[in-house]
Amino acid sequence: MPPTADSASARGLPDWARWLLALLPVRILLAAIAPVLPEEAYHWNFARHLDWSYLDHPPMIAWAIAVGRLVAGDTPFGIRLVPLVFSVGSSIVLARFTRRLYGEVAAVWAILLFTLSPIPLVVSEAGFPDSPLLFFWSLTLALSWEAVESGSPRAWLAAGASLGGAMLSKYTAVLLVPSLFLYLALSARDRRRLASPWPYVAGGVALLVFLPVLYWNWTHGWASFLFQSKERLDESHGFALGRYLRAQALAPFTLTLPLAAVTLVRLVRSQQPHERFLLAFFLPMFLLFAAISCARPPHILWPLASYLSVIVAMAGMAAERTGAVAAFYARARGWLVGVSGLLLVGVGVHLVWFLPLFSPLQGPYGWKEVADAARTARTGLPDSAFYLGLGRKYTCTSQLAYQLRLPLEVHGANLIGAKALQYGYWADPRQLQGRDAVIVVEGEGRAKETSDELERVFRSLEPKGEVVVPVGRATLLPSPPLKFHLYIGRGYRPPPFP
Repeated sequence: MPPTADSASARGLPDWARWLLALLPVRILLAAIAPVLPEEAYHWNFARHLDWSYLDHPPMIAWAIAVGRLVAGDTPFGIRLVPLVFSVGSSIVLARFTRRLYGEVAAVWAILLFTLSPIPLVVSEAGFPDSPLLFFWSLTLALSWEAVESGSPRAWLAAGASLGGAMLSKYTAVLLVPSLFLYLALSARDRRRLASPWPYVAGGVALLVFLPVLYWNWTHGWASFLFQSKERLDESHGFALGRYLRAQALAPFTLTLPLAAVTLVRLVRSQQPHERFLLAFFLPMFLLFAAISCARPPHILWPLASYLSVIVAMAGMAAERTGAVAAFYARARGWLVGVSGLLLVGVGVHLVWFLPLFSPLQGPYGWKEVADAARTARTGLPDSAFYLGLGRKYTCTSQLAYQLRLPLEVHGANLIGAKALQYGYWADPRQLQGRDAVIVVEGEGRAKETSDELERVFRSLEPKGEVVVPVGRATLLPSPPLKFHLYIGRGYRPPPFP
């Protein structure tokens, strides 16, 4: 049985560590059995094209997957092995930081709140850039507080290195900088740290760690910075603030929203330095994406890291039983753990075997069948023939490459003159001129839309049938089967280039 927060440690481990170990098998099982998501397949392709950085993201997730596949191969667990280590590391850092601020019982709550929150848990151990980001964000949070309290040059340098690691993980990590300076500027107690050279030296250390990304952008016309700033802002889709707020309320705090709400009220009202510090590391990121949502819907994961400081404060409130809501959660902790555990197991079962009535996520399914059909269609073609995957963003190309285990032979929509994200950097269409290809097009509508482009860039186009993948058991809402169209294209002709 899992330990209670007040139990004596039979093996010399603190209670939070025993909870971490008790929950670890479930985390390992989920990482091993869940099918590979489209984003993970895309980042697996990053790992098979190792570079200093990439158009979409900095390189940390690619490097992590590259290490994981050396240990566990090109398997779901190989993709998630190092992210799982990052996730466990995030738990440990948050628990130790929470214990420093609120005590031993709060450290147990930090483990529970982070591990049993569906989105933070799943994302932190998946092949997403958010996995290393959450680790380095939590580490920067803890080290920055140590540096602020002690003024230690060593702590400032460590915080700077950690910030650099966060920036190598995801660009949103740069918001750690205004968070820290917001706290220091508004803190009568700690404002004096701004007169010290060490925060600025720490910033220089972070930039040194970040040099691989700067170098890649310098050699690629600053493409990634432009893509993640100007091009993102140009994608205006209308006012989405309400949707943003609903998603951010429910996704990270599915069962703990009341506790999160009273915790935020406490942080806003508190005059305690550590709670003003936690608030400062939440507000800039959350408010920035709230403002962006007034023009376009931000991704649900973009502000995720900002909730780490809220989780720390929630753990403190639950441990102190401050107020009726916190007292309720303290009394109902067993129920919270049980219900959260059942939900996580249910999600894992549904991902692998499909629960009745519920529609499966379409992104992870059908790709083995499609890859088998594409491999068969390639029989008899010259050795120089390649694969072309066309579908949603990077989904079709990435999943096809992963299932075939041929990342260097599967190409994207840039071959027909369309945008293809990172795939535009991995293949020069002119070098494929004259070759034959097996073409996979995801979806009935997309097949009709791309037929003209395919006929334009191939000398001849031969339909090779369809692959229809059922969605599983009966669902509450009608779910049409997944349909893929296969073609043989002969004599590739690159589209004209300016």
